[in-house]
Amino acid sequence: MSLNLPPELRRVLPAARWEDVSGESGATTWQSRNYFVKVQPRGLPESLRTEQAKLRWLVGRVPVPRVVGYAADEASEYLATTRLPGVPMHHPDALLHARRNAELLARALRELHALPIRDCPFNASLAVKLRQARERVEGGLVDEADFDAERLGQSADQVLRQLLKTRPAAEDLVVTHGDACLPNILVSGEYVEGFVDVGRLGIADRHQDLALACRSLRRNEDEDLAEHFLNTYGPALIDPAKLAYYQALDELF
Repeated sequence: MSLNLPPELRRVLPAARWEDVSGESGATTWQSRNYFVKVQPRGLPESLRTEQAKLRWLVGRVPVPRVVGYAADEASEYLATTRLPGVPMHHPDALLHARRNAELLARALRELHALPIRDCPFNASLAVKLRQARERVEGGLVDEADFDAERLGQSADQVLRQLLKTRPAAEDLVVTHGDACLPNILVSGEYVEGFVDVGRLGIADRHQDLALACRSLRRNEDEDLAEHFLNTYGPALIDPAKLAYYQALDELF
């Protein structure tokens, strides 16, 4: 399989050797020496045009790739960005410094969460997320075989009904990444080089990010690192019940 760029992107991207580095997001991702191109089918709820807008909003606020171009054809849409230095936090080289990186992740999220929500035009609050979750359940878009161990064997509808029943009474709203797992944060030495895959960014409870970061740390490392991450972020801000809630909510996305 090779990358077939639409004419709009061929005009702005130099000729290059492209390598498929797709992860778990559902999109196909290609990289060259200096650029990334993300490709996904048209019609998905989280469009690449929206991700383009979110990246442009983040520029100058936190480190993110620069948008080079967007294009779409009848079947797919394409988003081209610059390639940031560093490696994802789940990379074997990064995992050699896992404790330091847990601290870097906490501080990077504190910086993101400190952005004024009045300036953010993107809403990812529970009202929005639960509506999207219902649409995904009704559309048969949830992979029930990929549920975490504590929910494996349940149906997507059962998870949704439990989420509606146990919805938190209040939200601690901040600007969130929306998918703050280790592959989406790039590090180089003692620095966070940037956030990537920001398609779910928006105003939401801070536990949206904290829950997914903790789960990612546990999958890639151990429970002690997740606790170290939370202690670095700020124990007074943590609600364990919300961590569990937002991990369950992510099953439907």
